Amino acid sequence: MSVLAYISQQTVAEEISTCQDYCKDYGWLISSLDEVSQSFTVTMESPIDQQQFIIHFSYDNYPETPYLIDFIHPESKIKGTPAAYPKYSGDSFFNQYNTQGVICHPCSRKSYSGYTGIHADWQVSSWRTIAGGLTNLCAILDTIYSRISNRQYYVGRMV
Repeated sequence: MSVLAYISQQTVAEEISTCQDYCKDYGWLISSLDEVSQSFTVTMESPIDQQQFIIHFSYDNYPETPYLIDFIHPESKIKGTPAAYPKYSGDSFFNQYNTQGVICHPCSRKSYSGYTGIHADWQVSSWRTIAGGLTNLCAILDTIYSRISNRQYYVGRMV
């Protein structure tokens, strides 16, 4: 079953609205929604080394399926390359799979079979059940930011 585009758009717009206080507090910049590609970006900076991270969210079929989350390198503008991803040694949230960077968590569609296949055992239809608390934009952004702000485990970019 597919989610109508306007439902996905409205759901994402509501989640972005809910995040506005976080955006102001942490300096996150959320782009306008691209209704054609059903995507948007969030730009954030690590307070440790001032590295800029651009996170690309595709929201087609959201919230039935999770966001398709990827990072875009701020200089080369290449999406998905490990050099676009943060390196965090505290867990496997940011991971390299073959030649791609990936958020290894049920909140990102890129982790499922049909994308990278890193977790072919996960069922995209039950993503909200297995994603724990990471079932909305604010929680996902907060999780990413907490990792790029952690002096003990954050070590710059993957490559």
